[in-house]
Amino acid sequence: MAVLRLLALFSIFSTIFTAAFPEVKVQQARDEPYVGVNIGTDISNLLPPAQLVSFLQQQKVTHIRLYDADPDILKALSKTKIRVIISVPNNQILGIGSSNTTAANWINRNVVAYYPDTLITAVAVGDEVLTTVPSLSSMLMPAIEALYSALVASNLHTQIKISTPHASNIILDPFPPSQAYFNETLAPVIVQLLQFLSRTGSPLMMNLYPYYVFMQNKGVVPLDNSLFKPLTPSKEMVDPNTLLHYTNVLDAMIDSVYSSMKNLNVSDVLVLVTETGWPSKGDAKEPYATIDNADTYNSNLIKHIFDRSGTPFHPEVTSSVYIYELFNEDLRSSPVSEAHWGLFYANSTPVYLLHVSGSGEFLANDTTNQTFCVAMDGVDGKTLQTALDWACGPGRANCSEIQPGESCYSPNNVKNHASYAFDSYYEKQGRAGGSCDFKGVAIITTTDPSHGACVFPGSKIISNRTDPVVNSTNATSEADTSRFIGTRPYKDGFWGLVLGEDGAKLMIIFWRTMGIGEGQNEVVPKKDLKILSYNVWFAESVELRIRMRAIGDIIQLHSPDVICLQEVTPDIYAIFQRSNWWKSYTCSLSSHTRPYFCMQLSKLPVKSFGCEPFSYSAMGRELCIAEVLARGGDTSSLVVATTHLESPCPGPPKWDQMYSKERVKQANEAVDLLKKNPNVIFCGDMNWDEKLDGEFPLADGWIDAWTELNPKEVGWTYDTKANPMLFGNRKLQKRLDRFLISLSDYKVECIEMVGTEAIPQVTYMKEIKGGKELELPVLPSDHFGLLLSVTAL
Repeated sequence: MAVLRLLALFSIFSTIFTAAFPEVKVQQARDEPYVGVNIGTDISNLLPPAQLVSFLQQQKVTHIRLYDADPDILKALSKTKIRVIISVPNNQILGIGSSNTTAANWINRNVVAYYPDTLITAVAVGDEVLTTVPSLSSMLMPAIEALYSALVASNLHTQIKISTPHASNIILDPFPPSQAYFNETLAPVIVQLLQFLSRTGSPLMMNLYPYYVFMQNKGVVPLDNSLFKPLTPSKEMVDPNTLLHYTNVLDAMIDSVYSSMKNLNVSDVLVLVTETGWPSKGDAKEPYATIDNADTYNSNLIKHIFDRSGTPFHPEVTSSVYIYELFNEDLRSSPVSEAHWGLFYANSTPVYLLHVSGSGEFLANDTTNQTFCVAMDGVDGKTLQTALDWACGPGRANCSEIQPGESCYSPNNVKNHASYAFDSYYEKQGRAGGSCDFKGVAIITTTDPSHGACVFPGSKIISNRTDPVVNSTNATSEADTSRFIGTRPYKDGFWGLVLGEDGAKLMIIFWRTMGIGEGQNEVVPKKDLKILSYNVWFAESVELRIRMRAIGDIIQLHSPDVICLQEVTPDIYAIFQRSNWWKSYTCSLSSHTRPYFCMQLSKLPVKSFGCEPFSYSAMGRELCIAEVLARGGDTSSLVVATTHLESPCPGPPKWDQMYSKERVKQANEAVDLLKKNPNVIFCGDMNWDEKLDGEFPLADGWIDAWTELNPKEVGWTYDTKANPMLFGNRKLQKRLDRFLISLSDYKVECIEMVGTEAIPQVTYMKEIKGGKELELPVLPSDHFGLLLSVTAL
């Protein structure tokens, strides 16, 4: 009888589906399935945004997902055809869900500012909130609704969807798929979310990992099922309720989601797989995290999606997927596999070569075709020339064919010559992993770059030429018989490659020992600039690493061009050095020997860094000055200076140690030194108190950015009332931190406070009078930071 019921159910399945999922078919007809990639940033040396976008284009990647809304990446994506999902980090959900204004500002800053030039398709609100940060569950829907209202106000709600990614464990009893259901404890949020998704035509985002299903059910779930390998009928998984056969784990996981939604009477919401993948390396407890398995899973996944075969429950609906992830995130903590999910290393070299022939040009690093190493698009000529010189010099690539008059000399440009030299080196190294690197300016491709009579070293085309090797990009045709002699050290950090002809004529190519591509690039004029000033608080006993990570998140969110930090300790400096945003900046320290000091960082080319000690300071205070090039020439440099003026330190017996005279003298010295420059931004922790110190001694034409732009706001950056981390301190509300400016070639646009919200789920114990302890929230610092935005005239 049970079998007859199952057969009856099976026979009417297609009829039921057509009635139950009307919108799914419409959606599928409109949007073809695709494969995208996630881009994490816990990487010690992430490609600069322009190079990252160029790399994505060369790999034919059309969809990406970011875990934040990095402004530099969003700018770099402008005018490309790459579609991007941006994300609201978990630590911003509380603020957005609590304030429609905050939500509107987030949409204006991260969506309206870039769309439609940058093709933002969706906003992912948080990541796995319900299972990893359950305390935020009650704020998830308010945040989603507030962001959606902001999209409606901008008339973008039909173009850009809003959803939130979930871990697979929000679903209980996932196999057989027909019996799956959502965790009932999450029902209040899940029901609201599904109603919202249905109303707005947005997808249910799911992070689905067959790897974890296999690892948690070894002996039950076969490896082949997890890897999309072809199966005999006897090895296929069968749902006993529907008699549907499942040839792979991912399809079963997707159908378990659809079944769970059906149990809640939701039938018109698509599943979007926002994360899936397989690690290529693991520790002793992860023996199945191997390159072969990762290659097999991701290669077969891509083919499966592009086959548009759907799932057994919904054969006409193929879910799009985002592979986790594009790059290995080497800064991830244990287990080992956490740092090895990427398709590529950070330098864009493949971790393994996918087998995806027949699936279009997506991720064209296919072992079924010949591979070549060529110069990446969008790299400036100076950096390419440096890499080219290294390849033809110390790298010993065969560069004879790119000499004048030879078959690969034309077109006579650095990109063509570099591509040939890179491919020669790549071939000499046996196409080994890491040999197509050149500090991130080269890329592996399956497209044969040979052209006309020019045959690249890795080409399948056979060349019978046996011309002599000349390891010089600057050699002339008369040097064709030159032979390599060796290298010699020269002064000022240079080394030389020496070539000789019969031991007589010398030719020298120089390169710096600092390495390929390091140092300043050519100046590209930049119109909009952001400068961040932040006293990061030297208190190492109060969740130092978490606080510094939060400040790093602020830096990544706003992507300031110049950063000025005060109260940096050696430990804070070391934490920042290991952060994934660090490599984007050039750094200067005022001192690394004192307990704490000032630090400046710049994304812009730096003409000079320097520090000028004040004539008197009991605390060793000084003025730090960076001269940066923002407008394309030395004559229009911008001076950004920072300081930490003498601190008031009242204490017994008189409580009068305010150091006002020293502070006023230091301020006058700083302004006198800086006022000769036409474009000056002077910022930092001034410790200023108008009651003690009087008005700040501004020179003629200077302004205080906060009072100029926000005259009705007090601007207290140290506030024991607004900063709950400081509860129990003596009352103090002061505008200690300031931006004082004099600009001839720039216009001040806005100034705002940052770091004003507590770090979610982080507290510390503070002892107050009477020996009592209070559990208090933790903010990034005891000061609020200031972010100034200016625009070139």
